[in-house]
Amino acid sequence: MPHDLTPKQYKAVRALLAAPDVTAAAKDAGVSRDTLYRWMGEPAFVAAVREAEADALAAVSRSLVRLATRAAATLEAAMDTPYAPVTVKVRAADAVLSRLLQVRELVTLEARVRELEARMEADGEGGAG
Repeated sequence: MPHDLTPKQYKAVRALLAAPDVTAAAKDAGVSRDTLYRWMGEPAFVAAVREAEADALAAVSRSLVRLATRAAATLEAAMDTPYAPVTVKVRAADAVLSRLLQVRELVTLEARVRELEARMEADGEGGAG
C-alpha cells in the first residue's frame, strides 16, 4: 500500500477487513471508534481500505479458480452417479446451468465495458486535437 498512512492506520485497515464491525476493528487497531470513523472520511485511508479489499478479493478469487475444477468434477460426479437420488442430480444440473449463465453474463458485461472504455478513450484522444 503506497498510501501516506501511519502504522496505526495500516493496522486499522487490516482490522477493518478482519473484524465483524467498526467497533471491533477500532479495538483491534488500538484506536477509538471515533478516530476510526474520522479516518474513514479521509481519502487516503479510504483508498487504502479499498485497495486492501481488492487485494483480499483477488486472493479469494484465485482460490476459487483453483477449486473450480474440483467443484465441477463434484457436480459431474453427482449427476453421473447411478445411485444418487434424482433430486441431487437435478440440484447439480441446476447449479451448473445457473453458474454457466452467470459466467456468460459477466463475460458479456466485461466485453461491453471494455468496448465502452475503448470508445471513450478514442473519443478523448480525437477531441483533444
